[in-house]
Amino acid sequence: MHYGTEDKRPAAEKTLAALGFDWSQAAAMGDDWPDLPVLRRVAFAAAPPHAHIEVRACARYVTQAAAGQGAAREFCDFLLVASGQYAKLLEAYQ
Repeated sequence: MHYGTEDKRPAAEKTLAALGFDWSQAAAMGDDWPDLPVLRRVAFAAAPPHAHIEVRACARYVTQAAAGQGAAREFCDFLLVASGQYAKLLEAYQ
């Protein structure tokens, strides 16, 4: 996490580099203009339903749940299902 930054793209680049990933392997969720530089670079962009219209237009997935009401969980579950990992991970809790 990088706190106190309005310029999110360089912060995201540092995080990706630290993890050994590039933009083509990244997904992100955002809701306002400062998120656009990151959302336009990642392989998969998402937004909650009340995000700014420009952010929703950039997103490939808009959650049903609102921000602060399960949007991040919904996005994570979506990515886990898409990657084929959801069922495998859920088995550990049964």
